Amino acid sequence: MGILDSLGKIFSRSGKDGSPAAPDTAGSTADVRMGRETASPPSATSRNETFHADPVDDAALGFSITIKDGRITKRKAFRVTVRGLAVFIPRLGKTYPVTDISTSGLGFHFEKPRIKTGAKIKMDLLLDGGRVVEGIPCEVVRHERGVVGCIFKDMDRKQEEAVDHLVLEGEKQLAARRVATRGTKN
Repeated sequence: MGILDSLGKIFSRSGKDGSPAAPDTAGSTADVRMGRETASPPSATSRNETFHADPVDDAALGFSITIKDGRITKRKAFRVTVRGLAVFIPRLGKTYPVTDISTSGLGFHFEKPRIKTGAKIKMDLLLDGGRVVEGIPCEVVRHERGVVGCIFKDMDRKQEEAVDHLVLEGEKQLAARRVATRGTKN
């Protein structure tokens, strides 16, 4: 008999002939004699219990889900408006104003023709007429009420940094607008 057979017998729950082994009662009997109670294994009913949680704070998650016009809209990242930001789409040969931008995507004004959901486009971002970054790959996720919503796909590091910088610029502009409105109220 080899070492593997010996280890197999020690750790096996069945006998050598394949029949179920007798339950190990030596340890549990000793525990009862010593006055210790052993924890019983979890029953099937404890696994089927339902758990309830408190409502989740959307601000802590960084996104929220709201119902607008009977439709659920999902935001994956905080969006800001950046003054002077535009998008140039080489395939269309035109520049369009950006409505909002986040680290995950942007929206821009575009009326017709309708751009299909799932269409892959590349775009350049322009700030006050100057090109900030070129060739950002995007996918169209919606085209509603004259606004095309896109998510960024497979950006390189330079493109990500440029988008992050633009979002930071938008957050600075938003903070300045809030300070200005507080100053006019007082």
